[in-house]
Amino acid sequence: MIRILAGTLSLIVCLLAEPLEVASAQTVVVPKSVGVLALSNADSIDAMFDSIRELGWINDRTIQIVFPPASPDPVRLEANMHELLATKVDIVVAQTKLAIQIAAHATGTVPIVMGAYDGDPVADGLVQSAEHPGGNVTGSYYDVMAAGRERVALLSELLPGMARIGIVMNPASTPSLALADDMAKASRERGLQVTLIPIRGGADVDQGFAAAKAQGVDGIITVAGVEIFAIRKDIVAAQDKYRIPAVTSSVGYAEMGGLAKLNPDIPLLWRKMAPTIDQLLRGTAKAGDLPLITLGSSELEINMRTARSLGVSVPEDAKRRAIKLFQ
Repeated sequence: MIRILAGTLSLIVCLLAEPLEVASAQTVVVPKSVGVLALSNADSIDAMFDSIRELGWINDRTIQIVFPPASPDPVRLEANMHELLATKVDIVVAQTKLAIQIAAHATGTVPIVMGAYDGDPVADGLVQSAEHPGGNVTGSYYDVMAAGRERVALLSELLPGMARIGIVMNPASTPSLALADDMAKASRERGLQVTLIPIRGGADVDQGFAAAKAQGVDGIITVAGVEIFAIRKDIVAAQDKYRIPAVTSSVGYAEMGGLAKLNPDIPLLWRKMAPTIDQLLRGTAKAGDLPLITLGSSELEINMRTARSLGVSVPEDAKRRAIKLFQ
C-alpha cells in the first residue's frame, strides 16, 4: 500500500513483517522505518521489496518505508537525505554510488545499506573491507569498470571488423566520465579508434547517433547508470535508424530491440539485500558486521532478430554464453 503523507513530499510504502511476539493482544507494535534514497524509481527497488515479502513480511504491521521523490540531482538528493534523517528512519537504503556517498556523508550512526554500489567501496573509503565493513555501511556492490571493459570485448567479438567504437556517456556526470575514460582505454588497447558521444538525456540521442554515423563509428557501447536506463528506448530507435549496432548495460534493452545487454544482474543484487535489511531491522546484526554482497559475473542477452537486421553475425560462443536469446 502506498500513501502520500500530508504536508510532506514523501511517498510512504507500507510493507510488513510477521507479527512480533507480544505479551498480550493489547501490545502496540511500533513499526520500524526504512528510508530510500534513490536516483530513479527502478524495478530493482521493487525486486528488493518482493524479496522482503518472501521473508514473511506482510502489509500494515511492522515496517514503514519512507521514499522521497527520486532524483539524480545531487542537491535534491542531499535534501531528501536530510528529510529522511529528520524523520528518524531506522536504516537508509541508497541507490548507486552518488546516493550512497551522500547518505554516508550525512550520517555516521544510522545504518546505510548500499544498493548496487557501482565501484569499489573499499578503495573509495566507505567500508574497511568487503568481509567486515565496520562503521555503519553495508549492502551490495559490483565492479562497474570491469563490466564496462566486458562490453568493449563483446562488441569487438560481435563486430570483428570494427575500426572505430563510439562510447555513449553523460558529460555532466563525474562517474560517467570516469567510466567512459576506462572503456576508451580498453578500446584503444584493442587497436580501436574512439569517439565519445555526449548524451545528457533522451533529446540528445538521435543527434549523438547522427554525429557518430558521420564520423564513421562502426558500433556503440554505453556506460552504466540510471541515465542510460532512462533512454534505452531512444537508443534502440537510434540504433535502428542509423544502423549502428549498440550494446548497453540496461535491463530490458535487448528485449525491446537493442542488439545486446551485458552487465551484472542488478535486480538480483537488490534482491540479495533483503536478508541484510531484515537482520538490521530485527536488531540481530550491526551494519559493520554484515559482509558486502556482490555478483561474480555479468549476464549477456542478445536480440537475434536485431542482429540479423543489422547484419551482425553472432558467434556460437556468444550464443552459448547468453542467458537469453530473443528471436
